[in-house]
Amino acid sequence: MFNFTSYPRYKLLILTCLVEGIVLVVALIIARYYGLKLVPLTQSVFRDIVIGTLGAVVPLALFMLLLSKKADGIPLLGSLRSLIIIDIKAIFSEAKLPDLCIISAFAGLAEELLFRGVIQVKLGIVGASIIFGLLHFLTPAYFIIATLMGFYLGILFRYYDSLLIPIQLHFIYDLGALIYLRYFFSVRP
Repeated sequence: MFNFTSYPRYKLLILTCLVEGIVLVVALIIARYYGLKLVPLTQSVFRDIVIGTLGAVVPLALFMLLLSKKADGIPLLGSLRSLIIIDIKAIFSEAKLPDLCIISAFAGLAEELLFRGVIQVKLGIVGASIIFGLLHFLTPAYFIIATLMGFYLGILFRYYDSLLIPIQLHFIYDLGALIYLRYFFSVRP
């Protein structure tokens, strides 16, 4: 495993801003180079916020199921469950709610502009989803889950022709997962 320890709040925020800031700059540079239009994100803000928010419900429910004891017996998921419970939970152990909001918003915006707004437009859903999975590789199971999430986000982006939907969904999913992991989840014997 990775054996992470807790991060002081300021280090976690600096690291997030640095990594997601680089992702955002890369997305903007590549979009400009290829003449891709990233804004406006949508033509229907209210509709897309609702769709993105509701679209996060199923992935969040699956995340909570993954952290349940039932996941221990499922091949590949047991090691991912352990990684999340031990290492990922430790990273966010000092984070406060505003930190989680900032981290989730920045990740949703930067990553979706890059993966859906740039990579998917140039390489298609399959290419963007696989790259999304590879760049989220923590374990083989997480690669598969992230790749499937990439497909889900990509299909919504293509169907609705709106970047705001995957941005909102990514933001709500990350925020919900982090809040659950940080404030509500505890390992029960």
